[in-house]
Amino acid sequence: MPIHLEAPKGHAHGPDGKGWNRLSLGGHMGNLLAQCALRPTSWATLRESQDTRRARWGVFGPCINDSQCDTCPIFQTAPKELRALDDRVLVRIHPHDGRLYLMNRPEDGWASGALRWTWAEVARLNGWEIGRRHHDEHSDGFWLERAG
Repeated sequence: MPIHLEAPKGHAHGPDGKGWNRLSLGGHMGNLLAQCALRPTSWATLRESQDTRRARWGVFGPCINDSQCDTCPIFQTAPKELRALDDRVLVRIHPHDGRLYLMNRPEDGWASGALRWTWAEVARLNGWEIGRRHHDEHSDGFWLERAG
């Protein structure tokens, strides 16, 4: 399964021979770095990271190991464990910084106790499946459902 996602190459059309024309305002500058399919940045990419054959460049975090997947610390990290009393856990996405919070009592909104996790940690979670998206008056989020 692909983990290393190469940046797309520009078409050889256009006045510069690299695919950029006079209408390009530099939006491509700095964005042509390889990415890692194990570094999701949203619910959609989190789902893609569970089966990286679906992963596409442009929406994941950058590669941190110079394209050496076999020795990458993200790839080598042991799966994360989550102990919960319930078979479903709500993960809220903070509306201002996009951080993830696993909620103890989701019905209490942000007044509930919570554990802060990263997208990469949730992607490496063992024994849980990524469930449906969630939206209420408090925030967006998604459910984790115990596998099995």
